[in-house]
Amino acid sequence: MKKLSEDLIKNVQKLIDSGKGDSKRLHEIFNVLKLGTPLYLSDYKYLQSLTKEIEEQQQISESEKNSSKNKKQNKKSETIKKSEKIQSKGDSALKILKNRLAAGEITIEEFQDLKKVLKET
Repeated sequence: MKKLSEDLIKNVQKLIDSGKGDSKRLHEIFNVLKLGTPLYLSDYKYLQSLTKEIEEQQQISESEKNSSKNKKQNKKSETIKKSEKIQSKGDSALKILKNRLAAGEITIEEFQDLKKVLKET
């Protein structure tokens, strides 16, 4: 029973520090608990509702942080994919040039000029 009182006192102190709820009522509850006097059921329910409200706000805050973090990671992944796509297009263009050279459609000089242009872009 004493451990429960100590935990409740700590929770009330946290509520007071957070600025949530009715400060005067929370101080009165704090003093009642310090004296070891039984707490009214209405006060206990009041503490539960405030604690639940704060926990929900913390969960929302954490989920918003995670959502923001996921968006950043997704953006980074998209950038990497775009980079890989551009690189694969360049590789494809080079393969086409090699095939055209092999087929005799372009000269070695044309191949080297076109290859140089591809490397620059």
